[in-house]
Amino acid sequence: MKVAYASEILSLTRRDSGLHYIAQGITEDRLREFEIEDITKQMSSHAPLVWELLDELFSANPRLRYKREWGRKRAQEAAVAKRKPCKKVADFREADEQIGGVADDDDEAEYLEFLDESVPIVDADEDEPEDMSDQVEQRENALITIKKVVCVSVMLQSTNHKCNALQSIIGVFLQSCNTPETVREFLAHAGLSVSTTSINNAVNNLSKEAKAKMRELGQTFLASYAYDNLDIDLKHSVPTIEKSQDTLIHLTSGTMLPLYEVLPGDLDCSDEMWARSHLNPDIPRNVVPKVEPEDIAGLHREQEHPSGLLRDERFNAWKFLYDLLHYGPESIRKHKQNLGDPEVVDGIPLKKTSQVPNRALDVAPSTPAQNADALDALFSQGGIGDGTDNPHVQNINNSVVLVFGDLLTGERIRSLMESRSEEPTPRRRLQFVVYVMGLFHLKMACADAIWRVFIHPAQARKEDNALIKHISQIRPKETGKIESNPGFRRMHEVIQHVGIVSRLDCWSIEARKRGFETLDDFAASDPSLDELQQTANRLALEHVAGPDMSALRGGTEGSRDQQHENILLRQQYFLLYEQMSFAMNAGDIGRVETLFLPWMLIFQGCGKHKYAAELRRYLDNVHFIYPKGLSNAIRMNILCNPTGKKGAFRAIDWLVEHNNLYIKRIYGGKFSNHQKERILTESPLIEVYKNTRRQLEKFFCLDHKTTRHSPPKMKLTFARLAAYMQKHETNIHKSGRKTSYMIPDVMGKGMHVMMTPKAAAGMGAVGDEVDVEMDDEMGIEDDSGLPDEQEVEDDGSLDV
Repeated sequence: MKVAYASEILSLTRRDSGLHYIAQGITEDRLREFEIEDITKQMSSHAPLVWELLDELFSANPRLRYKREWGRKRAQEAAVAKRKPCKKVADFREADEQIGGVADDDDEAEYLEFLDESVPIVDADEDEPEDMSDQVEQRENALITIKKVVCVSVMLQSTNHKCNALQSIIGVFLQSCNTPETVREFLAHAGLSVSTTSINNAVNNLSKEAKAKMRELGQTFLASYAYDNLDIDLKHSVPTIEKSQDTLIHLTSGTMLPLYEVLPGDLDCSDEMWARSHLNPDIPRNVVPKVEPEDIAGLHREQEHPSGLLRDERFNAWKFLYDLLHYGPESIRKHKQNLGDPEVVDGIPLKKTSQVPNRALDVAPSTPAQNADALDALFSQGGIGDGTDNPHVQNINNSVVLVFGDLLTGERIRSLMESRSEEPTPRRRLQFVVYVMGLFHLKMACADAIWRVFIHPAQARKEDNALIKHISQIRPKETGKIESNPGFRRMHEVIQHVGIVSRLDCWSIEARKRGFETLDDFAASDPSLDELQQTANRLALEHVAGPDMSALRGGTEGSRDQQHENILLRQQYFLLYEQMSFAMNAGDIGRVETLFLPWMLIFQGCGKHKYAAELRRYLDNVHFIYPKGLSNAIRMNILCNPTGKKGAFRAIDWLVEHNNLYIKRIYGGKFSNHQKERILTESPLIEVYKNTRRQLEKFFCLDHKTTRHSPPKMKLTFARLAAYMQKHETNIHKSGRKTSYMIPDVMGKGMHVMMTPKAAAGMGAVGDEVDVEMDDEMGIEDDSGLPDEQEVEDDGSLDV
């Protein structure tokens, strides 16, 4: 029998078995094609005797095996008798105890505890499988199969070092997890992984392959580029005479994305764009189309609706109803499955977005010249450029290239193009570059604008119904941080949570008007969904500031409630933010563009002039200046969907920031191995590492692992704020109530600026310097000490 076993193992080590992996030649495709089912089938068919022997060895105690099977059968019969399905392994353990002996066995108890942790049979809210015992048995068999594959793989590698398929993929997995070198060597010596040297060789080969993928995508001229600064603090580095003592390194990270819903001819318009560009010194100024504010306001015109509400009002009503059905009384939540979503204005087709990460650049994109170096390097990685200067790249000719980035990136690219506008060739003046702003940083700017209006002024924090007082009820230890510099994630959650409780308070007020003492009593009356919808429509009109805000504030002192006016204004801005978040997640670019106008006015009124100008520039260019094919390419690709799931669209600059997080915290090494050279080498392997980790987690039945956790339980927190709002009558109009600080209607101020010819000219595509000069004339406070662009912090900001 020994000869037969050895013969079977030897047959599997032959080259034609497909189990030979050479580290220097490992590719992403080979990693992706690695499937446990294929290896299992091959091992069991080529080495049936060894496979059967391992079966017996892994179930060497027939008594325990019999008791496990008998226990599962008894548990299932008992569950059927009680009509109560078994949902946990503990149910099967209880049945084992009833037949005696098994639970007293320490080894068996440990086995059941392990199985209880590793087998998520069914969640409480999932449909119940017909036979729970089948799932337990399948998982047991899967774990035994894994052990058999591992054992055979160790034997194969020991017989032939080139027969290391499993070891190679585990080696890449260890690299992607930042596993310490001691652990890698331990696993290599145990036969479960390849050596550290082989892992490094595999990484180098994968990096070379990534370069080929970049060129393959770039030379289709149907790819967009996105990049951002990547700042990393290498705290462990030792200063020397040759090296600066500054441990902070400044790099540039980038990625390439295929363009969807685009044909090559749509981007064949570089000369046409230059012929109408304001940077072209050879054309008169009147050639550039002039866009009036009325043209902007006419985009995505409203359609008549049976409710009589406008598009924004319909969304507000939907959000009032959504909050009630998701955070209101339990008895009313039965309607949430029938709620539906707001109508789509102009949606991006649902399709999973793939990316090809670029190799990080040893360049800090902090000046126009450095951005020129970064663009040249990124285009070179994509294999495009001026073929006369570099024969290894493909000539761009008349194509344009979309480049995504944050606000500062756009400023530097425009400054660069302006300084090169008199260069003799299109390539030198970068006329083919079309900058598109990143919407994730726009969303951050929206949250920052709300902070500037409602929290930053010291006078705005004194009233009982001030936003910071409401925040103190749910975040009592964070008020100081929120007053000074809350960051995006914290401000995002404040807008969400305070907004939800405020809208639920409006529902409570409505319930009391109808004779119910509490919202729970109203829910107990079992109102229909149609009735709730009608009520939500009315709440959206009564509790949100509208176009008549200036007239409301122009009333007599005896009829006005100044505190309530502040609350109406806050509710309006909160809902504009909620609508922007929803539209971006839904991939509704039409709705996103309809929100550009109100946010442009808010930015203009609160001192964020550069964002106001950028929004105006986008609307002018995309809807009135650019050729239709290019406009469509921008609109259909300004958002991506990394998962391909509904409601999971993300901005392009979010994807770059997400890559930065992986490079900094996961794939860039740790401790003494956290070096610039490794960061540069492994930066294009983000997707390879992600896929490898998914494969190994699936292979080893680690499907209970997740990076997404259940949302926090906010019931008691919301109840505390709701009681505070009820006590101070936040959403009730009380005639004659005054305030020490009137929240400025910055949207109204922005409208005044937009309709003023001099300021409107400053908001056009030429520049935004005029905006700053107009501040004193328009009565707008200039928060010159506050940054225009918020930094993405490593605090979970990318998860919101």
